[in-house]
Amino acid sequence: MPIHVASAISSALLLGSSFAAAQPAPTPAEAAGPAAPSEPAPAPGASGTIEPSAPASPAQPGASTPPGAANAPAPATSPASSAAAPQAQAGATGKVDASATPAAGGEVDVGALAGVALPEDLTSEATKISVYGFADFTFATLLSDEKTSGTSTGVGPNPTFYVGNLNVYLDSNLGKKFRSLIELRFTYMPDGVMTTDPTTLQNIRISTAYPDYTDFSRPKKVGGVIIERAWLEYAAHPLFNIRLGQWLTPYGIWNVDHGSPVILSNTRPYIIGSEWFPQRQTGIEVYGSHGIDDTQVGYHLTLSNGRGPVDSYMDLDKNKAVGWRLWLQQDTPFGNFAVGTSGYKGRYTDAGQVAALENGTLVTNFPVTSSYDELSLAADLKYTWGEFLFQAEYVMHDVGYDDKYRPAGFVPGTWVPDNRAWGAYFQTGYRLPWYGIMPWFGFEYDRFGKSSFVYEGCDIIGGLNIRPTENVVFKLVGVHVWMPYLKEKSYDMDQFITQVAWSF
Repeated sequence: MPIHVASAISSALLLGSSFAAAQPAPTPAEAAGPAAPSEPAPAPGASGTIEPSAPASPAQPGASTPPGAANAPAPATSPASSAAAPQAQAGATGKVDASATPAAGGEVDVGALAGVALPEDLTSEATKISVYGFADFTFATLLSDEKTSGTSTGVGPNPTFYVGNLNVYLDSNLGKKFRSLIELRFTYMPDGVMTTDPTTLQNIRISTAYPDYTDFSRPKKVGGVIIERAWLEYAAHPLFNIRLGQWLTPYGIWNVDHGSPVILSNTRPYIIGSEWFPQRQTGIEVYGSHGIDDTQVGYHLTLSNGRGPVDSYMDLDKNKAVGWRLWLQQDTPFGNFAVGTSGYKGRYTDAGQVAALENGTLVTNFPVTSSYDELSLAADLKYTWGEFLFQAEYVMHDVGYDDKYRPAGFVPGTWVPDNRAWGAYFQTGYRLPWYGIMPWFGFEYDRFGKSSFVYEGCDIIGGLNIRPTENVVFKLVGVHVWMPYLKEKSYDMDQFITQVAWSF
């Protein structure tokens, strides 16, 4: 097996070797991200998941549940604290938000009953905007052989400092039950990214250095902007809310609650980072929730362009992708249980654009160059009791090709087969009462299917997550990646990572 292939898979596993941890009841502020800059800002949480009656303004200090709780529970006074009912939160305008407290993965805590009155700032015509965000700074060093795993780290084999995320939220209550949320990630990419020339198979480093006309044409490097989401929402009723635009796919525990200050490690598990579900989609999302005593149930339904090379703004076939999520949350004297199941079905299509003369008329054709159907299914479980956390996710991803567009295999004369990949992870940890320290560890196993060079992969990860304040988190992480089926010939990778993440 080529070494570079094993290294690439090890990289994917490493980048997927972190896990999100959650307190039972993140505040409404966490449903939108960190607090507005006018006040001390809590850490972002499940931003943009479920707002049962109406989107809540970011919570201010003094909220009953610590910000950032979605993945980093703060010390509790008793094990039964996870069953506490949500309390009203102060909004950005100082008014009380009566909507229920959402939990990670889109769940809403008990007590969020239908018919809760909307706060005044969502029923007035006045427009209010909040600007907030998060960032992180990381140091990573490789502990294993750099020749077999140096390219797997994503930042090379040498000890490296880097700024990974700088995300800014623009959150606005537009009045009369309307709300808008835009999240932008600023990045240094594509500068410095290595690409492979298909004709020579040589690696080429991209440079975005251009002469600055305001500075005697001295070269300046240009970065990029990733639109994480941009949507308009109408909160018609706790059982029916509609969202239009680009939104994060509502599946599992991790995907929506993605801010680096609220996740235990520095990257996502492989089953999340490999996007067996789309990370984001463009289209329509409908969701709602209802509470019955100590039980809360909810749903999401989605309709989107599906996937393709330009799916954010163009659908290259007539097939629309559909998705769903169902979840249930139960509070008990012995902690909070939350379970969910999610699905996605769509068609990936790539097509060219060719102009030609037909019967003397200039026409444009869009010949399909690639097409396959995909089905993704997932299940998730989360249990919290005081400062103890256990959570797990499972994802399966099926790909079925149209034979007319089935790509050639790596071996001449072969074709890429239909494929099923699946994987699962778990994580567990306990937040100590001293300086917000949480020791934690996790495990992940993945099967990549017939179309992959590598049959299976595993990783063990763990460390310390330290939250000295509600807005700042320090992380010490160690990870070991290996491929069990190769036994003693496995190209293992070990890495040590430290990170500081903060919300503002």
